[in-house]
Amino acid sequence: MKQYNIIGKLFVPAALMITTIFSSCEKDFGDINKSWDNKVYEANISALYNGIASSMVEPGGTGNLLTSWIYQNNQMAAMYAATGYRMDNFSGAYWNNYYSALANSKELDKKITADPNAANMTNVQAMAKVLIAYKSLINTFVYGDMPYIDAGKGFTSSDYYRPKYNTQAEVITASIADLKWAVDNFSTNSLQISLGASETIFQNDITKWIKFANSLRLRYAMTLLTKDAPSANTIISEALTKPLLTPDDNFGLYPASVPNLILDRGGWYRGNSYIRMGSTMWNSMSATDATDGSGIYDLRCKIFFEPNSAGKWAPYPQAPTSSTPTETGNSGDNDPYAEKRLTSYNIVGASYNYAPLNFYYTADKTFPQLFITGSEISFLKAEIYNKGIGGIAANPATAKIYYEEGITASVKLWYKLANGSSIWIVNKPAAAPTSVELIAMLSSSGVAYDPIPANGLKQIYKQLWISLFHQPFEGWTLARRTNYATPSVTLPSTSPGFNIFKIVYPQSEIDGNYENWKGITGGTDAPTTKLWFMN
Repeated sequence: MKQYNIIGKLFVPAALMITTIFSSCEKDFGDINKSWDNKVYEANISALYNGIASSMVEPGGTGNLLTSWIYQNNQMAAMYAATGYRMDNFSGAYWNNYYSALANSKELDKKITADPNAANMTNVQAMAKVLIAYKSLINTFVYGDMPYIDAGKGFTSSDYYRPKYNTQAEVITASIADLKWAVDNFSTNSLQISLGASETIFQNDITKWIKFANSLRLRYAMTLLTKDAPSANTIISEALTKPLLTPDDNFGLYPASVPNLILDRGGWYRGNSYIRMGSTMWNSMSATDATDGSGIYDLRCKIFFEPNSAGKWAPYPQAPTSSTPTETGNSGDNDPYAEKRLTSYNIVGASYNYAPLNFYYTADKTFPQLFITGSEISFLKAEIYNKGIGGIAANPATAKIYYEEGITASVKLWYKLANGSSIWIVNKPAAAPTSVELIAMLSSSGVAYDPIPANGLKQIYKQLWISLFHQPFEGWTLARRTNYATPSVTLPSTSPGFNIFKIVYPQSEIDGNYENWKGITGGTDAPTTKLWFMN
């Protein structure tokens, strides 16, 4: 059985949006799946699905958006100097990745509908719907309004070469509806056709697919609360009655499970990134500014960050002033993120004043690309019980249970990942935190849950924000949907993250779809434009 690798890349003209990929698994598809050796250039069902699956790998350029702008805006980290990059040079990363996948999904639907075995392909169709719904939601929370209903149809008619835009509300509503369809239609019936080894996302585990789709419904229903509370509450109420991720579930792409998948994030932190631990995150993890780290109460702090070159825990101010000491700006082999540290961890002669992200965290190529975690679902449940929404009565005691469950799950995940790293040598964490360590963290003044709802809600947002450190775009969405109730300080207007509420549309969209782009933007697109879902 030949398996199509998820890491495969798709490069297609934006106007046509159709993919021709070599075929894959032969077991269940017979003639639909012809072998690699036959050099088949016909887009078939298995190949089209694989085109969508391969697009789930975070596209190139997203790391630059993350380290140059998003980390500053959501205040998960800080930059000691302004980036040398331009946002519009990287703004096409999500855009181009999404629209080739969307085209594959439209063609996939068409082929399944026309197939005599269509009734036995419901699971394949549901998997594709879930992936596209997830990608649609990511895209709209990055850009806002976007071509959606008419997009990805350029191969059917020239009428769709310049697709009309849909509002963010329409994209969110339609995507959540697709997730519901998938949850309701996934089947364990033995007659359902399997993609076999080609199903590289959840390896044909229908239980995981249902959990994934339903958990996404819950996540994104929470973003609707301030704009469409009746719809949001209905979705939340129903989602809570169906399977959701458990605390130990952490869904994403794992290099150990996907052949030849390498997730190399090292380049995100070198060059023009200038990333350091910021004062906002530091103040959320340590009770004091003691440079020896004695005030640290968050067990993840020493996994995400490390001391400066002098061994001191010194964060870079999120809002620096003219009196803030400058960073020495080490580069090359003296940079704290230099690959040289794999063989020579202590850099002789290097001198950097502020604590960087942990070198091993930035260098490990086996850490997963997470889609959604069990800890996030626990925090969302804590928020629901704190507020009393989705038909659930407010209950501080239950909110506390889910709050502590979320923290515990996040800490355990990062201990497990860091301990399992083959490159992590210095200060390697244990396989899991001890019960004594967890109790101490949960009872510390910076973490212990406050039963007063307003105070408890701030704590829920804080801990969910920290748990999303490895998912900074989700942390950005959380900050924006809560009107920056996550830990934050007022940023100066000179900050790279000042009032970054969206990513600008790529130049290719302006060039190729100008009239529709102008209709939605008025001819001016800026990252300071607030998106519809924001308060």
